[in-house]
Amino acid sequence: MKIPDPKTTAARWLASSLALAIVAAFLASADADEDRAPATVYVAASETDELAAREGRKTVVHGVVSGSGTSASGTNFVNFGNAAFSLVTFKSDLGPFGEIEPAELYEGKRIAVEGIVSIFQGKPQIKLTDPEQVTLLEPDAVFPPPVETAAAAPKDSAEAGSKMESEHPEAPEAPEPKRKPPVDPSEYFDIKPKPRP
Repeated sequence: MKIPDPKTTAARWLASSLALAIVAAFLASADADEDRAPATVYVAASETDELAAREGRKTVVHGVVSGSGTSASGTNFVNFGNAAFSLVTFKSDLGPFGEIEPAELYEGKRIAVEGIVSIFQGKPQIKLTDPEQVTLLEPDAVFPPPVETAAAAPKDSAEAGSKMESEHPEAPEAPEPKRKPPVDPSEYFDIKPKPRP
């Protein structure tokens, strides 16, 4: 029986450990990127240039609905006062709205809608397919919500909790980070147990 050279065994073990550490670091950075939610971007419906610049990206657009209507083909257009921006709901997408179509449902209301901005005939729009995309806003509600910076945050944790509750009484709790199962190094490396001398 050939006795393995301790230096070779240690070098192999070190190389395997180093490779495993690199893979683990890569997986951890991928998890961090995956868990990092993009910041919500709020844009007023009247800001046509900014909305056009956000083409293809998720955005929350807010404003007062004015002058909505339905085309002969059944497509609903929800328009905003003094704005080129509109929401479009095709007849095939009206099911989730029930008996009242979006053009009637949101007319005269202050709303915020979340969706992907697209450009049609030079004007920004969002395809509205679900009432869950829309939040009805009170006429005097502060919107977009104020952003609290770390410098402005209260130092006392009790004061911080009460301030956050008063500003956002129904704010959802942050979800717990996703945990991945441990990685079995034998799936990636040819590791065989070495007999002890």
